Amino acid sequence: MSAIATRPLGRFMRSTKSMYVAVAILVLAMGVGSYVDIENDALHARHLEINTGLERMVRLNQELTSMLVMSVLEQNTLRTASYDTVNADLEATMKTVGNLTRLQNLSEEVSALSDDHYKLHVTEEAALKLMRQDRWAEAHHLLFDDAYVLAKKIYDINSETAVGALTGELARTDAYFERVRFVAQAMRIAALLLLLWVGAMFSRRLRAEMAEQARLRDTIAAANRDLEQKVLLRTVELEAANRQLQALSATDGLTGLANRRSFDQEWESEWQRASRQGLPLAIAMLDVDQFKAYNDHYGHQAGDVCLKVLAQTLVSTVQRSGELVARYGGEEFVVILPGLGGPEAYATMERIRAAVQALGLPHAKATVAGVVTISIGVASCVPKQGQSSARLVQAADAAMYQAKNQGRNKVVLAG
Repeated sequence: MSAIATRPLGRFMRSTKSMYVAVAILVLAMGVGSYVDIENDALHARHLEINTGLERMVRLNQELTSMLVMSVLEQNTLRTASYDTVNADLEATMKTVGNLTRLQNLSEEVSALSDDHYKLHVTEEAALKLMRQDRWAEAHHLLFDDAYVLAKKIYDINSETAVGALTGELARTDAYFERVRFVAQAMRIAALLLLLWVGAMFSRRLRAEMAEQARLRDTIAAANRDLEQKVLLRTVELEAANRQLQALSATDGLTGLANRRSFDQEWESEWQRASRQGLPLAIAMLDVDQFKAYNDHYGHQAGDVCLKVLAQTLVSTVQRSGELVARYGGEEFVVILPGLGGPEAYATMERIRAAVQALGLPHAKATVAGVVTISIGVASCVPKQGQSSARLVQAADAAMYQAKNQGRNKVVLAG
């Protein structure tokens, strides 16, 4: 049972770990991709700014050169009025480009441009000074000297070299980041595929688990129904057994009549009812005459048969609703007669006495009629609140003994 329960748990744990791995890869790929995008954008912006700076340096340098050449050719110093401003702008641009290229492999090219510019600037400052002193021939010689022209060409070549180096560096950087971006994209795709696979496996496992749970629910429901049926059957059997026990506890085992316990309960109930309704209630005590002698002569089994026959005769004679015949003990019987006064109860018991004698059960030891007979005592009253029901029973019992004393086989009504 534990192994069966452990297998789904192990599969669930493996699916969960795979999902965590897929999520981690996806997060890593997204992080790498975002980093690559940010760095690539920053690099493009920096390269664009460097390229713009280089182009501005070339333009400003050309402007300075044109300004000096035109001024010396025209011998007009007004042409150089903005030289200092343009030169300051050029130096600031070169400084900015130098700062931007520290993170790139262009520091040597920019440093070479700075050196070339310094050499040109020294010559141009000297020529500018001569122009302002109206020494135009000397200024013309400096600006058209082979050394200055060569330095100017070197500066142009270095500018083109820096631009080319920038373009190559940008291409290499783009290629590098493109590879990194491709790897990140591949990681994203792999993570998504892993997530889809894990999701499919998890979904299939979930469906299997749900089907298993449904099967278990059906099994449990069937077991519960079976258990309910068994419980219901056992309950019915128990109730039947309880009724049987209750009947046995209230029934005399030999005669099938109500026993002494059942009589006591029924007698108290009838007494209370008659007391509430103000109705008469009668009771009769019956005893088999000389039954000990019958048992001694015929045996106890014959005595039991005799008691059973007497019980059947009593039941068949006492048929009114509410009337009860019970075995009081030994060979004594008691009859409850609700709603009857003394004379009516006496007449009923007389019929019973005659019916028993008419059975003609042989009794060799009887001193009266040679057959089995009974002596009956009858008592009746209208019960009152506070009176004891036992007094009426005692009165009937006394009347029964009075019948025996008067010769047996009689019915005596208590006074």
